[in-house]
Amino acid sequence: MADTPNPIVPGLYGLFGAAVNVYVLDAGDAGLVVFDAGLPRSQNAILDLVRRLGCAPQDVKHILITHGDIDHIGGLKGLHAATGAPITASAASREYIEQPRNPPHVPLPMTLLAGLLAHTIRGTAPVAKEVRDGDVLDLAGGLRVIATPGHTPDHVSYFWEPERVLIAGDALNTLGKGLRPTQPRITWDTAAAYRSIERVLALDPAVICCGHGPVWRASEDTGRLAALRALIGQ
Repeated sequence: MADTPNPIVPGLYGLFGAAVNVYVLDAGDAGLVVFDAGLPRSQNAILDLVRRLGCAPQDVKHILITHGDIDHIGGLKGLHAATGAPITASAASREYIEQPRNPPHVPLPMTLLAGLLAHTIRGTAPVAKEVRDGDVLDLAGGLRVIATPGHTPDHVSYFWEPERVLIAGDALNTLGKGLRPTQPRITWDTAAAYRSIERVLALDPAVICCGHGPVWRASEDTGRLAALRALIGQ
């Protein structure tokens, strides 16, 4: 078996792809929690990470979704089929997960391509649990749900309270220029996105795990949260 992956923080692991990241949390007796499902056909890579952790597909007990973009739910049908794990998402994301549709936020050519892929290779899956802003999931000491619309209208983030880790999805990213908002050209509502960022920064996260780019750590980038607050407050 391949070497066990290094944790981001104890119990939390990442699958870092060229296009999108997926995260796996070991919640002890509650089983493994997978955040998002990557591009279509990503389930095999996710399950390989699960096996490298010394676990089996059936040890995945929860699949939590940040939003309904094809690069975050593309592998969801296959992952759900392989694990039997229930899917948790916002009510707005449910619409995109259970139907071959994508949330609005990208230029027309990309919208048409994403729609074609959703109809041909993504497939659909059933959502077992809907979450709302402020819900706290009884997993790994507490996962707080934060509504973070902006990049897409249905977006939520998850804050792992004991370790102050934010699973940010596309509310933020770390591509190229460090921690920053997702680019306006692929953002549904920039003003809403900035309000959402203000909310998650108020939690003073120690670690931010984005859907795109490397993990951000406050200990390695002091002052960045204050700079980001100033940027979005302009």
